[in-house]
Amino acid sequence: LGEVFRQRRVGGSEFFQAGIEDLGDPDVATTDARSLVEAVAMVRLAAPEAELEILLGDQTVFEAVLKALGLPRGWRMRLARTFGNAALLKETLTELSSERPMPNLAADLAKLAAKGEAAKLAKAIADEMAAKSLPAHAGRSPEEIAERLIEKTELASVRLTKRQFAALTEFLSIREPLATASDHLAKFAAKVDVALDLALADFATRAQEIARLGVDTDEVIYDAAFGRPLDYYTGLVFEIRSPQSVSNPLAGGGRYDRLLTLLGADRPIPGVGFSLWLDRLEALS
Repeated sequence: LGEVFRQRRVGGSEFFQAGIEDLGDPDVATTDARSLVEAVAMVRLAAPEAELEILLGDQTVFEAVLKALGLPRGWRMRLARTFGNAALLKETLTELSSERPMPNLAADLAKLAAKGEAAKLAKAIADEMAAKSLPAHAGRSPEEIAERLIEKTELASVRLTKRQFAALTEFLSIREPLATASDHLAKFAAKVDVALDLALADFATRAQEIARLGVDTDEVIYDAAFGRPLDYYTGLVFEIRSPQSVSNPLAGGGRYDRLLTLLGADRPIPGVGFSLWLDRLEALS
């Protein structure tokens, strides 16, 4: 329980939230399920008669689809960063479906970038910097510049095929009760001929755990395009809303396995959790 500052809002930008952080448990399916079930229980405790909408997304499944469709790593990373932002995702898909200019490079550098020769490209950049008497500490290192040029070259050289675009569009349109979502995703994978076995097995196991812990999976909606606009999420994402105010969630959370290393941990630590908007729950109760 604590005071947070997250967004501009009527009555002041600082407000209280409560929540649970579940750290260090490697059993992803169980802890994911437990987090969602506990969030539902807390909302029900505060507002037992309220009509609720429980929405679930999964960044792991989205990233598995991108990989299975054969998109290069640079585009997969870029698209993954748009997950949960419908307008930005649409814009990025449109860009990926159209022709883009290649980086303006000398022929020898362009050839190295196209081949992904990072070490040779970094040396060539370092030699050019030295020839022009540019100090190495003045900006990015030759290695960083080379990595970015290779990524930009890769991004510019790839264009979505009609098959890939159609498959992504179909995937992002999936919206199903969690009770039937696993079967729907399996049928989608078979239809577009992509291998999603591991991601779908984990998805199904989590759904079974949610049901075992007492939440009716017919009342949880899986939306393939749903994400939460915070860039540290890595897998499960969810929100609990009131149908009268879907833009103001009562609770929201998900999995963030890379967050603690970003904050300084010396090894990856599994993490999942959620926050409750106490003022919204009070207004609803």
